[in-house]
Amino acid sequence: MNKFNNYQKGMTLIELLVTIAIIGIITTFAYPAYTGHIAKSYREDAKAGLVKLQLWMEEEYSKSGSYPSTVDNASCPGCNLNLERYDYGATSGTGANIYKLSATPNIDDTCGTLSLNAAGVGTASGSGDCW
Repeated sequence: MNKFNNYQKGMTLIELLVTIAIIGIITTFAYPAYTGHIAKSYREDAKAGLVKLQLWMEEEYSKSGSYPSTVDNASCPGCNLNLERYDYGATSGTGANIYKLSATPNIDDTCGTLSLNAAGVGTASGSGDCW
């Protein structure tokens, strides 16, 4: 008779609970970091969209002498704006070279609305290091 036949094979309930607790602790720290990185990547995509819009607006100004009043994928086909997460808009001020582009989030973003003016200065309505 083999003396190893009486030993239990597999995991006990306590070992399983310890494993689940370890996974829970790791998840507690990993998930917020993951969602923070995802939000940051969405924000970077919005900033890239604003820069593309700015280049397109300057190109349109050099062609027609005026800035476009609407900004979207139909008017700027090369911009490829992701409209699921941010809504893009443009406002014109007084003067020939004054406009402000904005990306308003449809998602939860601590930075709030991202803006880019004609001088290339980016601002955010929320808190944090957004630009």
